Amino acid sequence: MTKMNARKKLPVEFLPASVRELVDVVGVDAALAIVHERGGVRLCVPRYARTDHWLVTVVGIDALEALVEVYAGEEIDIPRCVDALRALREQQIYNDYIDGSTQAALARKYGYTERGIRKLLRRIGVQSAQEQLGLF
Repeated sequence: MTKMNARKKLPVEFLPASVRELVDVVGVDAALAIVHERGGVRLCVPRYARTDHWLVTVVGIDALEALVEVYAGEEIDIPRCVDALRALREQQIYNDYIDGSTQAALARKYGYTERGIRKLLRRIGVQSAQEQLGLF
């Protein structure tokens, strides 16, 4: 796989069924924001979507209204989604890399070492141009 390949998508198969259902209701970004905010604990969905509810700052009023429409008054167990969040972080690193970020910049941005970034990119099948030149 080279640096020019198309962007990878979030591997939905890593998401638990309950979060995939949440994605269907509020969308990927809002569902992941809920997981980030409440992963590992129950989410009490209000009976009515009000603009002063704390979830509005997390997912926006439209997503809160959709959530209330389906789950009004219910408590939902929100899984931590460790595997999916790791895959999402790796996807972000990959996307930044194919957009031209250096390994050093990625290491600083994501709290990795350059060696850690190289290992991650190699694991997901990406070789830098410099590594490829070393093959010749």
